[in-house]
Amino acid sequence: MDISTANNHETKQFTGSNFADVNVVTQAANNSDEQTVLCAKSFLDNKFPLASGSHKDACSYVVYYQQLLVFMKDGSQTGLRYPKQFVALNGHKSEPTAILLNDNGVHVELNFDTKSEKGTQDCANIEDILVEGHQYWISLMNVENTVLASSILDQVFTAKDGSDYLLKR
Repeated sequence: MDISTANNHETKQFTGSNFADVNVVTQAANNSDEQTVLCAKSFLDNKFPLASGSHKDACSYVVYYQQLLVFMKDGSQTGLRYPKQFVALNGHKSEPTAILLNDNGVHVELNFDTKSEKGTQDCANIEDILVEGHQYWISLMNVENTVLASSILDQVFTAKDGSDYLLKR
């Protein structure tokens, strides 16, 4: 389903393999680290497109007022094409440790780490991208780290309006 259609009409919720294209996960599992990151960012471009540019060219994700603002390699800045897809963050607005996106009830979590091996290799310091499945979370950058949701504690994020955003796992 085209994401613009999903944003404009009520549809049934996506679950696991319907949302996270199985091909993306398969490609990630069979690729080098660099190719895996490109596949994961292609997934972001498809499900959470930017108003202009690509997640592949992002250098920084920050929250400005209640909007996700993305700084690009060329110095420009943009946001999500569908701003309502940004729902919450962890950490400080100017340097989040995680960004939570949502499309039709399915969450995608971007984790940032400026000190980890993967995080330091990525211009935007993305350590991992996790996709909510049915009773599990799929790691697009560390495919072998897919975990059962019941094995992870519920997590509280800060919603874009400043309130608590409880992510049930």
